[in-house]
Formats: sequence, structure tokens, C-alpha cells
Amino acid sequence: MELDIDNPFVQALAVSTVMALFMISVALGIMDMASSKTTPVPMAIRLFIFAIIFIAGSVFFENRGADYIGSMAGGAIASFIATFSATAFLTGLVHAWNGGIHTLWWEQILSALAVCMVASMFIIRFLQHKLQSSY
Repeated sequence: MELDIDNPFVQALAVSTVMALFMISVALGIMDMASSKTTPVPMAIRLFIFAIIFIAGSVFFENRGADYIGSMAGGAIASFIATFSATAFLTGLVHAWNGGIHTLWWEQILSALAVCMVASMFIIRFLQHKLQSSY
């Protein structure tokens, strides 16, 4: 059996599945951070992620026409969201790897995967529509 990566059905299924797995890991990470009040991601790595996204975000918003304060604020907001998401994702992976996934039933995991796949498909289509209408 040959996998055709140019097939739009395969592409949509692959992208929505990867996004769904990311969403589940973020959810597990948020639950673990809330219950343990800690994260396995060191502060130095979180600051490094924040700095890289802050610089990239500031330049991105400045190139899109934002003024100095607007580009700095946009970069700060983008870097905060990206740092929190990356930290929650990595925490969720560690939590699942250390046996935290076994506390859930397989029905819950499969249901979460299905819901996240549908949500990611809505997100993908919404972003595609917005990007096509703005350019």
C-alpha cells in the first residue's frame, strides 16, 4: 500500500491528527501543572523560548506596519502565548511518559482525540479562509 501525500484527504487527516495530539498534550500539561504547581521545563529554557519568540514576533509586527510600542506589545503577547503553550506541551509529554496517561480510560483518550481533530479542522479551515480573504 502506497501513501499518497499529495492527496488532500491524507493531508487534512495528518494535519488534524498532529494538531489534536498537540492539543491533548497541552491539556495534560496544564492539568499536571495545576495539580503539581511545577513544570519539568527549566526556567532557562522557558526564558530562551520567550526571547526567541519575542524577537521574531516584534520584527514580524514591525514589518506588518505596527509602530514601535505596538510591535513590542505584539511580540510580548505572542511570546507569552508560545512559551506557555510550549511549556504545557512539554509538561504533558513528560506527564504522559511517566504514566499519567494510564490514569485515563481509553474511551476518554479516544474521545479527546476525536474532539481535538474536529476542532483542529475548524481552526485550519477558518485560518485558510481568513488568509485567502486578506491576500
